[in-house]
Formats: sequence, C-alpha cells, structure tokens
Amino acid sequence: MKNALQELIIDGIKTNVDLQIRIMNDEHFQHGGTNIHYLEKKLGLQEK
Repeated sequence: MKNALQELIIDGIKTNVDLQIRIMNDEHFQHGGTNIHYLEKKLGLQEK
C-alpha cells in the first residue's frame, strides 16, 4: 500500500495521500496498536 500511495498521481483535486503515507509510516499504526481515537491524536484534534 505504501508503494501504491507513493506512486499515485492525481491532478486537479486536493487529496489526503500525504496523510495516508504518514499514517502508513507511523510505527504505532504498523504494530496494530491503534483504536478509534488514533486519527484524532495523530492530527491533534482531541478536546482538552
């Protein structure tokens, strides 16, 4: 999947491919230690 995302070329629209690549490269994500709050934490969207 990482290779496919890195080779993906889409012109004319905004995508979240860079975010997907960062997620795939995240060691915590790779080890399966994620839950439904993973993306909120990754993006710093958690309420304090």
